[in-house]
Amino acid sequence: MEFWYGLYGMQSPRVYPRSWARMYQEVVDHAARAEDLGYDSFWLTEHHFWYDGYCPSILPVLAAIARRTSRIGIGTGCLLLALHDPLRDAEDAAFLDVLSNGRLILGLAPGYRPEEFAGLGPDHKTKASRLYESIEVLKKALTQERFSHDGKFFHYDDVGLVPKPLQKPHPPIWIGSGWSPVQARNIGRRGLAYWAGPALDLESVHKLTVEYAQAARTAGVPESEIKLAVFRDVCIAETREEALRIREQDLLPMYEEQYVSYGYILDESGGRRRDLIREHPLFKQIVRSFIVGTPDQIIRDIERYQAIGIEFFMPRIMLISQNRDRILRQMELFAREVIPHFKH
Repeated sequence: MEFWYGLYGMQSPRVYPRSWARMYQEVVDHAARAEDLGYDSFWLTEHHFWYDGYCPSILPVLAAIARRTSRIGIGTGCLLLALHDPLRDAEDAAFLDVLSNGRLILGLAPGYRPEEFAGLGPDHKTKASRLYESIEVLKKALTQERFSHDGKFFHYDDVGLVPKPLQKPHPPIWIGSGWSPVQARNIGRRGLAYWAGPALDLESVHKLTVEYAQAARTAGVPESEIKLAVFRDVCIAETREEALRIREQDLLPMYEEQYVSYGYILDESGGRRRDLIREHPLFKQIVRSFIVGTPDQIIRDIERYQAIGIEFFMPRIMLISQNRDRILRQMELFAREVIPHFKH
């Protein structure tokens, strides 16, 4: 099992305002520390037009991380490709893969916030089709000397990208997905790697990964290309009491401040809920998705994901307070006590 570390959005929320300059320096420091501790990769996350400065541009920050590190993979989690010009993203990705000596991992997603589409221009209703056409453009640009493309959204005539990425045929591509079984099936039938997002309990993740894998096999995708990843919110400490205190002080407020008000959570009808209280069944499902406890307890929970076929696991140790010491303690404890159990 590989262990990815992230996601970092470099935010300054109302309840814990901080200097962005300091946060951007710290994310580079944390990436270097993650490399020292043996994590396989380090990931950033993108969003736009949120009051707290949520990182709108992943690749420049990853370039800074690439220059401070030498071994750890660097990942986009996720690059919101449906909001971008895919040829421009292909240029930046190829450059970053060269700059990092072949360490880039491309996590891609369509995006989901209507405010971002309204601000940047694409039609929110076309996000899924734009994403998959953009991936087609991306692959052509990264692998072919010259190419043309005449699609529904993008048109290029005899263009070539220089330099090409070091990784062949291109950096690994993962598609981040939330609550939708339709999206899981679409990812599978296209032979793309599937990365299940946060706030889903184990049962929900399992149902989605089954949908993904069945669609991939029905489409004739080779078993070697059917890949499963998940990221979970983790609170780890020497005692369960301390882990629960971290959950109460930092993780639950983050969901109330960010994910609920952000519109990430869907109800049974597919509508976005921005008004959940902790007693609501949907919020309780979110809490069930957390992995909280001592290293032994964390190991047992991760083994349950391993049992359903998860090969790549991201512990998200992110706190609304951005308490540097608390984050580093958890990062180090996870690396020292949990990762070796899965690497022997």
